[in-house]
Amino acid sequence: MLDLMPKGRRSLLRDRRGANLVEYIILVGVIALIAIAGFKVFGGKVWDKATKQGESVGNINGAAK
Repeated sequence: MLDLMPKGRRSLLRDRRGANLVEYIILVGVIALIAIAGFKVFGGKVWDKATKQGESVGNINGAAK
């Protein structure tokens, strides 16, 4: 099939310089989607735990509240 194409088009089909960039963009997008989903699932629980820990640390010196 490549023998039937002009020489310029064959080099375009073999050029993979932009493929790595596209792969990285897809990878970053998938990681972002996983992070958003994780935040939606665990966000409230993490926020509650962090708030409780902050209050307990503040109560050590009596500075919180």
